[in-house]
Amino acid sequence: MKKLALATISILGACLLSTPANSASFDCNKAVTWVEKTICENSELSKLDDAMAKKHKENLADTSDKDYQNNLIIDQRTWLKFQRNTCKTTACLTREYEEYNEEKSYYTWRYLDEQSRTDSPSKNAFGNFSQKNQISIYNPETKRWDDMGEVTNTLSIDTVSNKAYLSIIDGIFVFTNGHTCEIDSIKAKWSQNHWVITDDQQDEAAELRLYPALYKGKTQLLLRDIDNRYRGLHCGMRGYFDSIVLKREVD
Repeated sequence: MKKLALATISILGACLLSTPANSASFDCNKAVTWVEKTICENSELSKLDDAMAKKHKENLADTSDKDYQNNLIIDQRTWLKFQRNTCKTTACLTREYEEYNEEKSYYTWRYLDEQSRTDSPSKNAFGNFSQKNQISIYNPETKRWDDMGEVTNTLSIDTVSNKAYLSIIDGIFVFTNGHTCEIDSIKAKWSQNHWVITDDQQDEAAELRLYPALYKGKTQLLLRDIDNRYRGLHCGMRGYFDSIVLKREVD
């Protein structure tokens, strides 16, 4: 019995030694990427990751609507791909997690004029991006939505000489009912893993973020309109920027 007890303790001790001290929502023994390893090695990030996973699970449990559940899963994967997994610093990861967990529902990220290489955008963060979109217009006579065909939403991110952290952004978007909204040569700043367009009008701050991320060797761009404020200031009720994904065109 003593030998069996000692063997059991030895096996248990070996298991404990092989498990990282900071346990995240995923198996840290299988961590491969820099993001995963950093989360496992950082107690604060591990707690934030656990909170994120718990929140996602609770959101799924709060509804029995399968379509809504699928949308929640898609949103979660989008956040991981474009926002969390594009971070290159612990500060970036902390900010993304805190905002996801609603510890900070709205704030403007800090960005510096002089940045390190890890904070600078890659060449794939610049260029022309587009997305094809089906447009429908509501017919009050028939009380139906009529298909008006396909349009292309476009956005360009151009470099600024000697300022790697700056870009000039132009875009044209066509929303439901054929309404258009333009981004007309607006300056954006790079902030860790995304471009930020900020605007202050009528004592109200608006922030539109553009997150580039590689997918199967090609760059895609996610638009995040914080609380839909940028849309509200520039386009009224014409449509939504938030969650639009554009594909980078081949040069």
